[in-house]
Amino acid sequence: MKNISKVLFGGFALALIGAGAALAVDNGGPVDQGLAAKIIGEQANGYLGFVKPATADQGDLQRAINEINARRRAVYTDVANKTGGTVDQAATVQAMRQIQKLNNGEYLKDLSGAWCAKSSATKASQASDNSIIISCK
Repeated sequence: MKNISKVLFGGFALALIGAGAALAVDNGGPVDQGLAAKIIGEQANGYLGFVKPATADQGDLQRAINEINARRRAVYTDVANKTGGTVDQAATVQAMRQIQKLNNGEYLKDLSGAWCAKSSATKASQASDNSIIISCK
């Protein structure tokens, strides 16, 4: 079943200047390990999330995700303030970029809310009409 979702931004274009450090994952730490283990994934809303509900023994991973997501939100807010866009628009544009960086097999949540493993059929791109497409196939 084909599942394609897209968000239209009209002429809205964002440059997430200087966002690398705040958006980076944790260089081999628990979040990177969680991505590789398919416990967590990138979401179309620009934040990390658990593929399945977190368990009681994943408190450290939850705290690390919360810290990264808080830094991401601060960057998205700053970009929105500078560009006149919204925080959600900035987050979705960056989500597309983060999903493009995932390795095949790592998880993503598309715009419809479905979790899937990234594959060659995964779509994460910006169309010529400036819409953002993030979809599982």
